[in-house]
Amino acid sequence: MLEVKGITVAYDDVPAVVEVSFTVGRGEIVTIIGANGAGKSTILRAVSCVLHPVKGEIWFDGVRIDGFSANQVVNLGISLVPEGRRIFGRLTVLDNLILGAYTNRDPVARRDALDRVFSLFPVLRERSTQRAATLSGGEQQMLAIARALMSRPRLLMLDEPSLGLMPMLTARILQTIGEINREGVTVLLVEQRVREALEIAHRGYILQTGRIIAAGTGAQLLQTDLVRKAYLGL
Repeated sequence: MLEVKGITVAYDDVPAVVEVSFTVGRGEIVTIIGANGAGKSTILRAVSCVLHPVKGEIWFDGVRIDGFSANQVVNLGISLVPEGRRIFGRLTVLDNLILGAYTNRDPVARRDALDRVFSLFPVLRERSTQRAATLSGGEQQMLAIARALMSRPRLLMLDEPSLGLMPMLTARILQTIGEINREGVTVLLVEQRVREALEIAHRGYILQTGRIIAAGTGAQLLQTDLVRKAYLGL
């Protein structure tokens, strides 16, 4: 479904990722792990076309997209849950969700999408008229994911969804990501909780200083010395 071919992405001529290649197959959960500053978020921004690579290609369902606008990418079926949630705090929960469906002009499809996210996150239905800024951290993360789902994506990308959450809420969020995947949405996940991410992922990649240095199934990577020593402290 997604094929990233040798991309290099730079900020002010300083490379953040260098000749990175990876694939995400239809129906998979693929995770990218690495230390802070390794370039994980940069990769997601490049796939979202918020940033454009200076080298390499990005293909989605047979279409080269690295020159597209961010709006075009959403219309193709790619949605990003950014790090830090970035919800609209002054707006209600419902208004945030409706904004997530701005590319979908079909009122029936919008209603179906709203029913779907309310079934995944019932608390959002209860809080639908509440200002988003008044939600708890966990509820705000649910809202960020739900907003991304309102565009009915085929590929959902999540950037550090557990950031700032208690372990119990992290487990709930990751469990919901698994449920979203089982419903047919392909997932590309960047996550700081390495063990939990690899446990739900079909495959994973390890990113170090802007380069992919290892790849394998989630189970395989959990058993490598690199992951056990560098990320799990074993």
